[in-house]
Amino acid sequence: MTVVDEIVREETQGTTTLIGASGYEELTVVPNYSDNEREGIKLRLNAYLKAEGIDVENPIDPPKFLVKVKDVPALPLGDLSLITGEKKTGKSTTYQVLSSVLLGEEGTWGPIVRVLDNPSIVIFDSEQARYHAQQANMRILEMAGLPAKNIYDKLRYVPLRKLSYDGRMQVIADYLETYHPNVVIIGGIIDLITDFNSIEESKPFIDKLMAWATHYNCCLIGLIHTSKSMPGEPRGHAGAFGVEKAYMTIETKKGSWGIFSVGTQSCRGEDMPEWHFKHEDDIIVPADDDAEAHRKESNNKKSDALKEKAEKNYQLNADKVCGLLKEKDCPMKKADLVKLIETTEGLGQKSSAAYTLLKRMEKEGKITSDAQGCITIASE
Repeated sequence: MTVVDEIVREETQGTTTLIGASGYEELTVVPNYSDNEREGIKLRLNAYLKAEGIDVENPIDPPKFLVKVKDVPALPLGDLSLITGEKKTGKSTTYQVLSSVLLGEEGTWGPIVRVLDNPSIVIFDSEQARYHAQQANMRILEMAGLPAKNIYDKLRYVPLRKLSYDGRMQVIADYLETYHPNVVIIGGIIDLITDFNSIEESKPFIDKLMAWATHYNCCLIGLIHTSKSMPGEPRGHAGAFGVEKAYMTIETKKGSWGIFSVGTQSCRGEDMPEWHFKHEDDIIVPADDDAEAHRKESNNKKSDALKEKAEKNYQLNADKVCGLLKEKDCPMKKADLVKLIETTEGLGQKSSAAYTLLKRMEKEGKITSDAQGCITIASE
């Protein structure tokens, strides 16, 4: 009798546990289905495979994107994307700029160009009071060159701060099912769950956001602060799961000269090129040229400072070498002088640097060398 022949089946709460010839329970635990149940499973599975299975003989259209940044597509429909950054680094301004590009007649702003036709944007705000939410709504319209009029079919701003966690999620779910927007922005996604550090709560929450993006074929953009203990990383397990699942994570930073940068932290496709903005009299304007100019200016200043420091060090070292020659009061072989430079406190340099120093001093007429290679101070 074979081992297989000796396997017996033990019925336990609707499952079949396989017991091997040794009498010990094996790892394999399979459901104890009836023939009718198996047939139902097969029908359900085949229906899903027919609807969702990958068929290489029928090409799937590539996703549509909201915008292009310097000719690189960014923010696809049907997927989750994140905007992250420290507090006051321009996360809200970033989605406002993107929204204004989608709504404006020209469809451009700095390096950003609209790709999506007929945008329908909804912004869920769980952080701001109604007054500030209204101001943000009006700022988008102003940046888009539109009057301060309601255009609910194109832009809807929905405050959620007064609602419970479940209430906030329900309003979003109801809005998506009722109006089918193709751009969904959630300001403060961790305000939709009770504990963003809970694995048990965070993972199904991110799965829910992804399912919404897929089912409604919308670009779902979630804003999330970076961690205080891990700079650059979105907060908690919700942030970690979000970055892992999102198509792209955009990171905002506040730099020098009041210029904000917006770049790609991670992306499944081509990284969105970095772009910049700044505030001018309460207006948000592109700052890519400014950033580059400031960067060059800063690099030039650093270069000039390094040159000035190097020149100062050279003059000090040259004076010290002349002092050594005066102390010896006689010509010195170059090799002996190099060794002396290497070992003199406050002057010590590697031999290559010492030879370079002497070469420049001789070129500038501070020292001279005779036919035998002996060095003296030029004035002597």
